[in-house]
Amino acid sequence: MTTILSIQSSVAYGHVGNSAATFPLMRLGVNVWPVLTVHFSNNTSYPSKRGPLLAPSDVADVVQGIDELGVLPQVDFFLTGYQGAPAMGAEILRIVELVKQHNPQAVWCCDPVMGDVGRGHVRLGGHP
Repeated sequence: MTTILSIQSSVAYGHVGNSAATFPLMRLGVNVWPVLTVHFSNNTSYPSKRGPLLAPSDVADVVQGIDELGVLPQVDFFLTGYQGAPAMGAEILRIVELVKQHNPQAVWCCDPVMGDVGRGHVRLGGHP
């Protein structure tokens, strides 16, 4: 069975991040281990949102728990999406290295999630 470690957002209302990816992948027979970077009321394209931005140490703690189970060698793919804050990027890179230590053939699928400025707007290099 294919196994994906999916480190990305979760929302209560709507379908993005792990809220969108987990169920369809499981229906396809994929084993998905969702790890949350944020748990918001809704995605950030709405005028407001509520909910916690998880700390990189929280994500590290969850992944450490998975590692302690001895199952990280089973990870075939790791999927990363909305990170919530720049500090999460360094933790994601550490987790990528950890997974690769256990399974050098694991493939990283990175969704950079750049449309976070406003509905339909993308900011690259400081330009609106």
